[in-house]
Amino acid sequence: MSIALQGSLWRPGLPPGVYEEKPAVATRPRVRLDVAALIGLAERGPVNTPVAIDDARQFEALFGRALPGLNLPLAVRLFFANGGRRCVVVRCVDHRNVRTARLLLPGLKAVRGHSRRQARIAARNPGSWGNRLEVRCRIVQRPLALGFDDATGSVLIPPDRPTVGATLRLLGHPASPGGTPRSRIFRVAAPDAASPNRQPVLVPRLTHPFLDRQLLQSAVELTLRLDVFLDGRLVETWDDAALHPDHPRYLPRLLGRRSAAEALRPPRLDLPDPENPTAEADRLWGDGDAPWGSEYLRPSALLRDTWLIPGKALLATPAGLLLSAAEMPASRHGRDATATTERRHFFDPTEMDADDVAEDSDHRFVAFLSRPGALAALDSWDQAFPFEPIALVSLPDLLHPTPPEAVTDGPPMPPEQPCFGTVCALAPATRTVHALDYPRLGFDAASLQYAQRQLVDACEARGGRIALLDLPPGLRAGDIVQWRHALASSRAALYTPWLRVDADGSARTVPPSAAACGITAQLESQVGVWGAPANRPVLGAFARADDAGLPEPGFLFEERIDEIRRTERGLMLLGARSTATDRDWTHLSVRRLIDWLEAQLAADLAWAPFEPNDALLWSAMANTARRRLQALFDAGALAGRTTGDSFFIRCDASTHTQGDLDAGRAILQVGVAPAVPAEFIVFRLLRHGADEPRIEVV
Repeated sequence: MSIALQGSLWRPGLPPGVYEEKPAVATRPRVRLDVAALIGLAERGPVNTPVAIDDARQFEALFGRALPGLNLPLAVRLFFANGGRRCVVVRCVDHRNVRTARLLLPGLKAVRGHSRRQARIAARNPGSWGNRLEVRCRIVQRPLALGFDDATGSVLIPPDRPTVGATLRLLGHPASPGGTPRSRIFRVAAPDAASPNRQPVLVPRLTHPFLDRQLLQSAVELTLRLDVFLDGRLVETWDDAALHPDHPRYLPRLLGRRSAAEALRPPRLDLPDPENPTAEADRLWGDGDAPWGSEYLRPSALLRDTWLIPGKALLATPAGLLLSAAEMPASRHGRDATATTERRHFFDPTEMDADDVAEDSDHRFVAFLSRPGALAALDSWDQAFPFEPIALVSLPDLLHPTPPEAVTDGPPMPPEQPCFGTVCALAPATRTVHALDYPRLGFDAASLQYAQRQLVDACEARGGRIALLDLPPGLRAGDIVQWRHALASSRAALYTPWLRVDADGSARTVPPSAAACGITAQLESQVGVWGAPANRPVLGAFARADDAGLPEPGFLFEERIDEIRRTERGLMLLGARSTATDRDWTHLSVRRLIDWLEAQLAADLAWAPFEPNDALLWSAMANTARRRLQALFDAGALAGRTTGDSFFIRCDASTHTQGDLDAGRAILQVGVAPAVPAEFIVFRLLRHGADEPRIEVV
């Protein structure tokens, strides 16, 4: 702290006087490991694109309903019901066979030069959900009195409106006496640079039938209102939209800018230039900060520079024209690719070949051309949010043990027909709720185990993540032992049994790993990352799913299977063990504590690469680590009665060789004794030149 004693010290906004100056305290960001990635199947939404979700309602708005056959929506509900604060959702699907529903803007023609074609749009994301979309176009006509300059013979446009790019409709003299007045569409263009008065002009140029002072007084400005319906319910309205691309509120631009915010690739006009980021298709309708964009529609890229001209039918119908996606030819309907989606699609990148692109080349509605696999796509999240990395990963849709139940709605009860029983069946059901069956995600032990091992290997290779896995139902004791040993890792945990939940009035079976993600996240916010996510109630589920072959709890405990059991306090998660065979890594709390220390110390020592590599740096690094470990000791996260029993820190000549000094490496060695178990786990933090600090577990 320094004190300024200048009698005439002055600062803007303060009177002259004597002030105490305090140096700014640098606050180190705290790393949180409660962000979970939930990867699976959804009714709609972007594909292989991480999307941050902060509550269950936000998920439903972006990814759709909890249809039978989809575990991901119910898994997200379980995550938030059990205390989760934020998850990253990735929708996966067989991208080669999924299709996007295509529609038209009814009553509008896309005009470019002498070309006139139908104005094409599509559902925002692929899937059969788009077949339930409806769009209604309505032209709004606002009177706009135009003047006429007799001296120059030119039209005078009011200075305050309309904007350049506005579309006008003018009446002209009939072709023959007593006939119907002519009608023509014009647009307001920027003034010609050579024009002396710099007045906006009308395009095309007005001809004699329209150059009438009285008729110019009856001109109207045309704007468009677009209503979007899903399942007959109005979900979006775009009002006061323009018809020409020169206007700032051009309708396709309003609809399409959301594609940049979701980091999706096309629509696009050609292959992006890797050396030119502005050539990416996400820039087609605006950058990522653009505030507009539809959640339900995507405009064709061919509308980028076309003029939307309303037809006579649309102009003559004040209520507008309605078009349903169901009215489109079958070739334009959306598909879910339920029959071809496999477990590999949860890992493989999306790679479209020339044949896939050619199918949509006439209107450029390809939803994606190349995207990394779901797990690889998570790395972009960690890079953007280094202090909120994805630490928990769950794939609730890896297994669909049984086909989805057909959920039906019965007919309404006639008022004159009383019912005194618990069930009244008056007639066959009138409607069947959509049920999505994925036959290639059924129980295949080899395929399922390989996919779970693939997830565990990805977490081990990436570091800092833990795979929360669902033990498939129906396994015997010997099968469970083999399954757990095949997935042995300090970065994996197995949960059982599956849970019964209420899915909007019907009972459904859901894998338990998402509930464990929520409990782990809640415990971190309440206790700390070192807390064991066990002995906690499981909320959002009313029962365990039947699994007659499940062994007794003692066997599951010894085999490190985390079980959810019914107790006098309701359903409780009673285990928090990893599948590791190494006793040091038995407990998830130990794995998570070490992961957190690695990330937090690296953040605390981010300044180290910019300092000279000498004894002063080593002392400062040791002091920084000591303050962090002292806080853990005070919070009860470490074993031992004293700090000497709980941790040690070394960063001196004994931790460096001459080769380390020559290479510019500064090595900080830290040993900690987690509260459970009470053994030391040693890791080293290395600073190499100007690189960021790197952690190595010894």
